[in-house]
Amino acid sequence: MNTTQETRIGIREAADADLHSIVAIVNCEIAESPFIWREEPTTIEVRRDWLSEHRRLNQPVIVATDVAGRVVGWASLSSFRSGSGYRFTCEVSVYVGRDMHRRGVGRRLIAELHERARSLGIRAVVAAIDVDHTSSIELFRSFGYSEAGRLNDVGWKFGEWRSEVFMLNHLD
Repeated sequence: MNTTQETRIGIREAADADLHSIVAIVNCEIAESPFIWREEPTTIEVRRDWLSEHRRLNQPVIVATDVAGRVVGWASLSSFRSGSGYRFTCEVSVYVGRDMHRRGVGRRLIAELHERARSLGIRAVVAAIDVDHTSSIELFRSFGYSEAGRLNDVGWKFGEWRSEVFMLNHLD
């Protein structure tokens, strides 16, 4: 990891103007990666509603920017399940533009989300990751996440069944 590059990454709250970049990053992963189990690209309108709902629920959506101010990644905390008993648990999503992989962007986004989660009284954070996405699994392990369960052959992408691992971190 290039720590010089890492220190140049800015983190801030996502704005409506960031939606084009957020959609571009997600749609690249939908089209090219087996690790996100969506098959149709998302739209600005869908993500606008998503961002609005996160704001309404006080669930953070943040972006990482490079020195030029370009959005190079984003992350969010979302409801894990709808039951009120899950209100202290959330699910984390982290996406980094392909040209910025392995430069500390994901690490910075996760660290910031953990701080925000603590300030919101969140106790547990769940990451759902494709079992073959070893770099993501290792990144979350480095933050203290441990495997909490697996769902084998539950997702379909690029003509094959995919499996998912749930990783859990108790922030307290």
